[in-house]
Amino acid sequence: MAGKRPSGPGRQRWLLGLLAAVGAIHLFTCPYSKVEESFSLQAVHDLLYHRLDVDKYDHLEFPGVVPRTFLGPLAVAVLSSPAVCVLSLLQAPKFYSQLVVRAVLGLGVISGLWTLQKEVRRQFGATVATMFCWVTATQFHLMFYCTRTLPNVLALSVGRRLPSRTLAGHHWAGRTGPARVRVRNARRGEGGGLFLVPDGGTLPRTWPGPPARGSLACGQLCPSVLGVPRAGAPVGRGSLACGSLTLPPQTSPLLWYFYSALPRGLGCSLLFVPLGAADRRALALLLPSLGFVALYSLLPHKELRFIIYSFPVLNIVAARGCACLLNNYRKSWLYKVGSALVVGHLVVNAMYSATALYVSHFNYPGGVAMQRLHELVAPGTDVAVHIDVAAAQTGVSRFLEVNSAWRYEKKEDVQPGSGRMLAYTHLLVEAAPAQLALYRDTHRVLASIAGTTGVSLNLTRLPPFDVNLQTKLVLLERLRRHPGK
Repeated sequence: MAGKRPSGPGRQRWLLGLLAAVGAIHLFTCPYSKVEESFSLQAVHDLLYHRLDVDKYDHLEFPGVVPRTFLGPLAVAVLSSPAVCVLSLLQAPKFYSQLVVRAVLGLGVISGLWTLQKEVRRQFGATVATMFCWVTATQFHLMFYCTRTLPNVLALSVGRRLPSRTLAGHHWAGRTGPARVRVRNARRGEGGGLFLVPDGGTLPRTWPGPPARGSLACGQLCPSVLGVPRAGAPVGRGSLACGSLTLPPQTSPLLWYFYSALPRGLGCSLLFVPLGAADRRALALLLPSLGFVALYSLLPHKELRFIIYSFPVLNIVAARGCACLLNNYRKSWLYKVGSALVVGHLVVNAMYSATALYVSHFNYPGGVAMQRLHELVAPGTDVAVHIDVAAAQTGVSRFLEVNSAWRYEKKEDVQPGSGRMLAYTHLLVEAAPAQLALYRDTHRVLASIAGTTGVSLNLTRLPPFDVNLQTKLVLLERLRRHPGK
């Protein structure tokens, strides 16, 4: 049958290398983390470096309003610990441990995608499986997020293995009788998702649909994974940037996922989804995913990462549409044009991903500022640095506290310009003129860190756009004549 010719293991390994290489490019281009990733990343750090010394954990010093589980960070910490131990023996900066932690998570996601690809290859053929890899590798959001310590990605690393069981024919409905659809929405939308549940009310052992935000099917056994802690559940309480300093959630229009998130997440591959849905097997995958997105659209607060679980399934359907054109390339000139469009859409996707990654590189001034601090100040200097909200939300993590002799603080109750603030030798503050005026006579600017404010079209150059940058953070050093109070 066309499209089911097996390919050699060497070519398959090459596709796996493609996914891993693209994930690595995203990781090293944007090595820092932002506010949404803060809790899990800080938790992994504390599990690796403080272990049973719970009093030093970040989430205890900066409790948040949203309970979080330690299960995901614990799993990542366990898998990362051998490499982190080697780095510690080599006395490498902790920043490299952050890269290891994120790389381990990324490998978990890619491993799940590869398991899914194997079943796609068995059920749909080599062409669909190959196109699935290429479509996934050239899209921006899935590969960008795969190394980021978000609850959604922690769920994705496990949940992507589950659709492969449905493709493999483990259909529980035939064994358990009639089924019904249940929507589980935990507090504030944590854990909402689409589950096919037997009338008996227990979850099936196979695919439950796209995993819910920050949750897995095993959340039935551990409610904290769903964001609904029970007494005694090992739940963290957030971190500085991810807890009490998080801005109120914004609402989006009802259909925002369909007209904004999915087109951006899938890119040009979205155009091939209707063609792929002509295959009844692909349609059986498509409908539950669209149902999940539709149900999640009922929640007012929307973010693209909330529906990222649906992207791999939609990519299977898009890959099936691409394969339909490629497999019939020799039949007519229309199929030849369609095949050219398949190749062209991958190029467009890759160009968009490269552009988005380049722009995203400027979104982490807090992480860059911490790097500049350690470059500009001698390691033996007595340093006490205060990190404000803007810096904590844009890249600062405990992995960047690389000098054990220095004191890093993120206290929220210190007023700008106060005597307590002047006691710090260095300040990492937002570039707000009113705030900087308070330190005009007491500090000097050690470094100014720029961040992006958007992109503007510029047809006079290639690529035809400009990244608009402005100073976001300022690193201040206290003058010697002002020793603090």
